Amino acid sequence: MRFFGGRFVIGLAIVVIGLILLLNNLIEGVDIDVRQILQFWPVIPLILGISWLFASFGSTSSDQGKKVFFSWGQFFTAIIAIAIGVIFLGRNLDLFYVDTRLFWNLFWPVILILIGFSLLRGRALSSGKGGRFAFMGGVNVGGSQPWKLESGSYFAFMGGIDMDLTSAEIAKGETILDLTAFMGGIDVKIPRDLAVIYEGSAVFGGVSFKDQEDGGIVGGRRIEHNIDQSTTDIVRIQARAIMGGVEIKETKD
Repeated sequence: MRFFGGRFVIGLAIVVIGLILLLNNLIEGVDIDVRQILQFWPVIPLILGISWLFASFGSTSSDQGKKVFFSWGQFFTAIIAIAIGVIFLGRNLDLFYVDTRLFWNLFWPVILILIGFSLLRGRALSSGKGGRFAFMGGVNVGGSQPWKLESGSYFAFMGGIDMDLTSAEIAKGETILDLTAFMGGIDVKIPRDLAVIYEGSAVFGGVSFKDQEDGGIVGGRRIEHNIDQSTTDIVRIQARAIMGGVEIKETKD
């Protein structure tokens, strides 16, 4: 089940504020105090937190049947968002007072530690010959023509990388793709029969493999796709998004 998304809730809030300003400017006698409306801004993280809390418990369907999952990252993000919503809404409405200095003093150092850990945890690719770097621009990798896929690190910093593995020649054994999107985006297209081990993590970003998405403050999961006891040739995708996004999707053939 899909609940309210962040873009929907924030977009709706912006539309409401815009309509209020429009009515104030166009209709004489209408004087809605926008400041009074803005004191309810904590409702946004509160709604999103509740939505993420339910979404952290779910199930997916595949050829192997229905699997139940729990997303610890989405659950943690939900708790933080709900806490922010309740604390600041209560303060704005004079229902109670909570000193948030300790929360923020702990929150940002923890976020920086998570970002650093996310960048450091990538598997060493000293033997990999592949890899590209995109800085404030776009890079295309692969395409419709046959090409050889090799282990490598792909880093998008305020830029974008588009990878198409549908015609790639997969080497024997394990091929490792280390993908990092830092304030950027990486899109990967894979063939339906490709054997993949996906390990995704996000800090203030989003990562997705097929129809399974993780994001928010922190998020992540591990998925094995098209793998059984006889599988020998595997592509391991280590994806991390930091204030950015990584999306892996299958071809539709």
